Amino acid sequence: MVLLVDAGNSRLKWSELDAAGNLSAQQACAYGERPALAAFLDLLDAYPALEHITLVHVLTHLFAESVQEACAQRSVSLHVVHAVPKAYGVSSGYQNPATLGADRFVGLVAGHRLAAGRPCIVIDCGTAITVDALEHDGRHLGGLILPGLQLAADALIARAQGRLSLSFEHPGIFADNTGKAIGGGCLFGLIGAIEGICTRMQHAMSAVPVRILTGGDSTHLRPWLHDEFVVQPDLLMHGLRYITGQETCTSC
Repeated sequence: MVLLVDAGNSRLKWSELDAAGNLSAQQACAYGERPALAAFLDLLDAYPALEHITLVHVLTHLFAESVQEACAQRSVSLHVVHAVPKAYGVSSGYQNPATLGADRFVGLVAGHRLAAGRPCIVIDCGTAITVDALEHDGRHLGGLILPGLQLAADALIARAQGRLSLSFEHPGIFADNTGKAIGGGCLFGLIGAIEGICTRMQHAMSAVPVRILTGGDSTHLRPWLHDEFVVQPDLLMHGLRYITGQETCTSC
């Protein structure tokens, strides 16, 4: 059995990949108060017949080293995906390609394939929101990072020393209490930022891009976005599937 795993800042996400290349539905587990490594070890224990893992993560070197050791102890082969200057049809637009988040790189790989010859913009709505532009030929033009929905709200509440509350329920432009004003302000602020950034990026691109929305908050934000967006919550799993296939072919 093969597992595709994305270890993010707040959640562990994974899908099973069968011999025919089919993906199972993406599953997720929030870390909560537990270390990310504990969640990963639980995942290993849940799949005793596991043979291989393709992993992308945004965590520390200590996490990566511990994962490598745990997989070796269980005789599970492990491929950790890193951001590189050029691979899988994508060339990085960063001055130092190694500093582009590996999750963003995998998202670009998946976005390039989903766009099928068109340029694309990949918007990953997680703890942070990343917006990356990719030309039709796989050239990454660069991107931006901004606080995610909950992170933006938490920062505002923390600044008020916890005296404020918030609500994302039934957001509207004309909020009638402070909790809704904070929740709606953060939501519509992000919506405006995403739409504005995508419009500015499009002006510098060769053609109208496919706008791809992914990440934990993608389905929550999509109804409020006016322009056309393709929602693909498990985009990184599709990128990891392609990378796994390419690495298997390379090692044959």
